[in-house]
Amino acid sequence: MGIKIGFLGAGRIARALAQGLLRDRENSWDLVASTRTRESGEAFVKAVPRARLYPQERNRELVQESDIVFLCVKPREVVGVLRQVRPATVGKWIVSVAAGVSLASMVEEVDPSARILRAMPNLPSLVGQGVTPYCLGPGWSASDREQAKKLLERFGVAVELEERFFPLVTVLAGCGPAYFCAFLIPLLEFATERGLSAPEARRMLLSTFSGAAELLKQTELDPAEVVHESRTPGGITNAAITVLEQKEWQATLRSALDAAWSRAKTLEES
Repeated sequence: MGIKIGFLGAGRIARALAQGLLRDRENSWDLVASTRTRESGEAFVKAVPRARLYPQERNRELVQESDIVFLCVKPREVVGVLRQVRPATVGKWIVSVAAGVSLASMVEEVDPSARILRAMPNLPSLVGQGVTPYCLGPGWSASDREQAKKLLERFGVAVELEERFFPLVTVLAGCGPAYFCAFLIPLLEFATERGLSAPEARRMLLSTFSGAAELLKQTELDPAEVVHESRTPGGITNAAITVLEQKEWQATLRSALDAAWSRAKTLEES
């Protein structure tokens, strides 16, 4: 029998994490999820055919049977769900991915022997290329801390941070994939409108962006240096960047980040 992983909630992030775990061929995972709706349950099983499903009325049973529990419900549901399963949390590891729900508020709702880990994985965890900032509640031993980090590293990069940074890392790492894809959409449209096939445009642009990211990872180049070196006076890149500057695109992006930051702090304080 493999390691038993329970998911309280079967939505998009739960599916991504379950699929990320299944990429690990070294361990045999026994996956079970609880769901409130038939639609989310069907989507979970479609994404993870080997998983078992429980209705939410059996949440306590799911926790009792699991070695590690991922808490993937909506933030407003966290306290109620933890109160429901509290008798079953003795000695359990509980990994919460609920935005804005503090460690302190969760620790109050579980057995004192339970270990709480708060994480903010992003969607690329699905393919083992995610970024997961995390922080730990009280009671973690040194060996358990190391095992917890190894668990999260199955989804990509795991970064332990102080909890006060969570609104910030949510804005950056949690939302980052959506920012990238939002920027990619008009590039793809531009390419296909001018005759390039959609698959060709997608392959070329994704390779371009991943190559740029790899360049920054493998060198000490600052992003501003890459822009400067690419902006030959009178050249093509310069023409595009000049329009972006005229439209004050960086100010617009900063306004978007400020809006996300404000919302993240509101969730944290509520």
